[in-house]
Amino acid sequence: MSHAGSSVCTPSATKCVDAGAIKAGDSHVNPLWAIGLLLFAGGLLGMSPILVRFSGVSADASAFWRVALAAPLLCATAFLVPARPARPDPASPTRVGKAVIAGWMVLAGVFFAADLIACHVAIELTTAGNAILLANLAPVIIGLLGLVGLARRPGRMFWFGLPFAGFGAWCLFRASDAGTGSMAGDAFGLLAAVFYAGYLIVIGRLRRHIGAAVTMSGTTVVTAIVIGVFAVIKGDLVAPTDMTGWLALAALGILVHALGQGMVSVGLKSVDEATGSMVLLVQPFVATLLGALVLGEVLNGWHMLGNIAVVFALLIATRARRRPA
Repeated sequence: MSHAGSSVCTPSATKCVDAGAIKAGDSHVNPLWAIGLLLFAGGLLGMSPILVRFSGVSADASAFWRVALAAPLLCATAFLVPARPARPDPASPTRVGKAVIAGWMVLAGVFFAADLIACHVAIELTTAGNAILLANLAPVIIGLLGLVGLARRPGRMFWFGLPFAGFGAWCLFRASDAGTGSMAGDAFGLLAAVFYAGYLIVIGRLRRHIGAAVTMSGTTVVTAIVIGVFAVIKGDLVAPTDMTGWLALAALGILVHALGQGMVSVGLKSVDEATGSMVLLVQPFVATLLGALVLGEVLNGWHMLGNIAVVFALLIATRARRRPA
């Protein structure tokens, strides 16, 4: 999905790619290679519920270590990769001050911190597939926020997708009520989608003025600070007690958060948004499959029906976000 015509975002990505980067100069890159990269990135992102469970720490602690371990790598990348010169953006005809950009950075970090905490709580309480799929309803949430002027107003196709999103979410809640998962966990998954929608809207503003590497490293640092303070206040900032827990958190921070999101950014520079959005929907399927195979989660017909309805809604929602305002 895209925001204000200035950036390309996906339901599972934690950063936006400048739409201006998708230009003729990238045409030499083989789209099949980019699609393969996005498939691999989606697979990494789909591993997050398993790694959170294996970390052996609370939702707050796993969310903190996820960003804390990724932050040094992202900051090093932002330092080593030269920033591209700023280009005029029709959506932002005037320059904004550093204080405004810093404020947006903090706000994005707060939204992302809330998203991660809610998502990790959902992973702990409900099935891996439900947690990830419901958290990926952010495009639908953004469309609804567009109705009150907080995001770009959705196109007509959005209204065709909205009933499928509602029906799919109801099916997933029904699956939990039938004995597999937790309705409370499903609610946290939806809450994560709300916070993630807010994060993406703010990121869309930031990306008009600063580069992707600086944006992601800066928001990750803010996120780590916010979650760390929150966990300390709760008395919940603990470390794993064994090597398995540390390996799970290292994989969560480095493979999922840093490498996975970076690969999404690279892949989306070489394929159109529609293809990228569809390819990245492999994430909830990977999470569902691993939940069944590794965690022994039992799936029922409601899960299957809910998955189909939500994915269909997301495809329509991301298509609607591509339409000009």
